[in-house]
Amino acid sequence: MEAREIRIKGIVQGVGFRPFVYRLAVRFGIKGNVLNDTEGVLVVAEGESKTLDNFIRAIREEAPRSAVIREVITKPTERTGASGFSIIRSEHRGGEVTAISPDLATCDDCLSELFDPGDRRYGYPFINCTHCGPRYSIIEKLPYDRPSTSMSPFNMCENCRTEYEDVLDRRFHAQPNACAVCGPQYELLDGQGHSVECENPIEETCNLLIAGKIVAVKGIGGFHLMADALNKHAIDALRKRKKRPAKPFALMVADIGTARLFCRISDSEAEILRSPAAPILLFEKSDTPGYRLPETLAPGLDRLGVFLAYAPVHYLIFALSGLPVLIATSGNRRDEPISCDNEEAIRALRGIADAFLVHNRDIVGRSDDSVGFVFESDMVIVRRSRGYVPRPIELPISGKPLLAVGADLKGTFALTRGNEAFLSPYLGDLAGEKSLELFEEVLERYLNWLKIEPEAIVCDLHPDYVGTIEAEKLARKWRVPLYRIQHHFAHGLSVIAEYGLPDEACLTIALDGHGYGEDGTIWGSEFLLTHYGGFERLAHIYNIPQPGGDKAAVDVRRMALSWGYAAFGEEVIGRFPELVKKLGNKTEPLLNIIRENRRPSTSSAGRLFDAVACLSGICCENTYEGECPQRLMAAVDYTERASYDFDILEMTLDPRPVIRQISVDIGNNFLPGKIAAKFHRGFANAITEMASRLCEEKGVEKILLTGGVFQNTVLLELTAESLRDIGLKLHWNKVVPPGDAGIALGQALFGLATED
Repeated sequence: MEAREIRIKGIVQGVGFRPFVYRLAVRFGIKGNVLNDTEGVLVVAEGESKTLDNFIRAIREEAPRSAVIREVITKPTERTGASGFSIIRSEHRGGEVTAISPDLATCDDCLSELFDPGDRRYGYPFINCTHCGPRYSIIEKLPYDRPSTSMSPFNMCENCRTEYEDVLDRRFHAQPNACAVCGPQYELLDGQGHSVECENPIEETCNLLIAGKIVAVKGIGGFHLMADALNKHAIDALRKRKKRPAKPFALMVADIGTARLFCRISDSEAEILRSPAAPILLFEKSDTPGYRLPETLAPGLDRLGVFLAYAPVHYLIFALSGLPVLIATSGNRRDEPISCDNEEAIRALRGIADAFLVHNRDIVGRSDDSVGFVFESDMVIVRRSRGYVPRPIELPISGKPLLAVGADLKGTFALTRGNEAFLSPYLGDLAGEKSLELFEEVLERYLNWLKIEPEAIVCDLHPDYVGTIEAEKLARKWRVPLYRIQHHFAHGLSVIAEYGLPDEACLTIALDGHGYGEDGTIWGSEFLLTHYGGFERLAHIYNIPQPGGDKAAVDVRRMALSWGYAAFGEEVIGRFPELVKKLGNKTEPLLNIIRENRRPSTSSAGRLFDAVACLSGICCENTYEGECPQRLMAAVDYTERASYDFDILEMTLDPRPVIRQISVDIGNNFLPGKIAAKFHRGFANAITEMASRLCEEKGVEKILLTGGVFQNTVLLELTAESLRDIGLKLHWNKVVPPGDAGIALGQALFGLATED
C-alpha cells in the first residue's frame, strides 16, 4: 500500500469533478479524500501502486465533459489510514488559483425533469446540476462553493440538501442547486418597472410575446430583448426603439430541427450548436418552401445568426408560447454593455421593452452571447463571451504575470499567469463610459480571482486609444513597465499564440478596417514578417486619403470617391455619375480634400470593401460596423468565375486597376452580384500572388491570416484555397476572434517575449 497526493489543475471546479473522483475511488477501492482549493482539486489517495496508476489514468481519460484538465501533478505523501473515501470541505489557501468554469447550457437530464409533470422541479426555470447551469456568472470569489456565489442568500430546503449531500446524486455538491421551494424566482414587471400581478410570470410573458410585444428577459449572463421573429410589426418596433435600422438580430430556437427549416446546417455545425457553450452561429439561409423568415431580421444579408435555447427559462417560453423562433438580442442600449442588474435594465431598456421578466439571483459576471461561424468543420469565434470565458488559453511561453489591455473597439483584456492567458468577456467599445467602467470592474474581479499582480502592461501603439490611456494610468499606479505594440503585429501574434507556434518567422496577412501605423498613417492591409519580438512591414495596399477620417468609415461614399479619384483623377465625376449624384453638393469639398492629399491616409482593406460595395450600388452607409462589406459578401454571384486584376508594384498591392474594371462593368450593366464575385476572387488572387513572392523572398512557408476582414467567409475560403495550392501552410484565428477582440492575446505573447 502507498499514498499519493494528486493535484489537478484546470477547469475542474463547478463541473462535478469531486463527485466524479469520489465515484472513481469507490470503483477502484481507493481510500482517502478529495477537496476543492484555490489551486484546483486536491486528492489524497491510498492503495496498491498499480491501482493508483489506473485511478490516475481514469481521472484523465474519463473526466466530466465540461472539465478541462491542464495539469496533473502527483507526489508521495504520508498514509492517513483512512477507512474509506470522502469529499471534505474546501480549503482557502494563498497562491495560484484554479480556472473557473464558463456557464453551461442546460443538459438533457435537466430538460427531461423540467418537462416531467411527476418531477418536483417540473417547470422550475432555474433547474441545474453538476453538468449544467450558471458558473462564471454567479461566482464572487474562489474556491467555488455556494457561500462564494450569488446563490448564498438561498438556503437549500431539505430535499435539495439531501441531493447535495448524496454522492450518487447528479446534484452532489452542485452549488447552484435549488427548487421552487427554496430557490430563485421570476417576477414580471411592466414597461415602467412596476410589478405585474399574475399567477405565472413566464406564461404571462409568453402571452405578451404572442401579442407582438417586446420583453426584456433576464437569463444567465444578462438580459435579452425578446420578440416574435415572425411578427413584422414587432421587428419594426424593436428596430425603431433600439435605433438599429439594419443590424441583424440573433434568433433563438428550441431545437436543431426548427433551425434547419430556415438555415443550412451541417452535422459539425449542429454539434457546436448543441455544445455546453451554446454559441450563436452564422448560417446560410435556406430556401425551404414556406419557411422564409422576414427579410427585416437581417436586411441585405445571406446569413442568419442562430442559437439554441440554453437556459431553462428559454425552453419554458418556447413550450408555453408555441412560437417557433424568437429574436433574442442583447438587452442594452447602443454602445453600452449588456444589462444584468434589474434596476439597471429598467433604466437602460425603459422605452424599448414593453415588459421585464426579472429574477432575484444576482448576475455577478455579465456576458453577452458568444458568436462564431464554422469554417472547414472548426468554429471561428467572432465574439468570445458566454460559454467560453474565463477559460484560459495556453501560450507557447510563460513568464511574469502581465496585463494586455487589447484594442478600443470590441474591448477585451488579457491577464497572464505562467503560460496561461485569461481573456475577459466582450466588453463593448471602450470609448463608451459604461464600457470603460465595465473594463475596470471585470479587471478588478479577475485580479482578485487569479491572485496575481501584473508586473508589466501591454497596450496598442495608438496614443489616443482609451485602452492606451488606461494602460498609462495603471502603469504609473502599479509602477510597472508599459510596452506598446503595433495593432496588426498583435493580430499576427494572436494566431501564433493560439497555435503555440515556435519563435520563427511567419508571414502575417492582417486585413481590417484600421490600426495605427508606425508612420502615423492608418494601416489595414498588412503583410508582415512576424516573430515573437518584432516584425518587418513587407507590403500593403496602395495608400489613399480617407476624407473626413472616421466619418469615412460610416459614410462610405467618401471612400468610393477617394478610390475613384485614385483610379481616374479628375475624370471620376464622369466615370461614376451615380456616386456623384448621391454625394450632391458634398462632391467638390471632398474632392478638394482628396486632391490636397490631406491626412489621414489609409491602406485599409476594410475601407476598400466599403468603396466597392458603394460603387457597385449595394450599400453606401455602415449603419453598423461592417455592414457594407457584409452586404457585398452576401451579394456574391457564385456562378461568376472571372476576377478583377490588381497590380503588384514592389511593396504595394494596387487596387486602382480594379476600380477601373468596375467602372467598365457598371457601364456594361453588370449586376452587383457579379461585381462582388469578381472583386472577391481578384482580391484572393492578389493576396496569394503577393504572399508567394514574399515567402520566396524571405524563405518562410507559414501564413497567418487575421484581422476582421477574414470574418468574410467568401474571402477566407478563396484565399485559403489558393494559398494551399501553392504549398503554403495556413493558420487563422479560431479560439479568439480574428477582429480586434482577439488582439489582447497577441499583446500578451509580445509582453511575455519582451519581458523574457
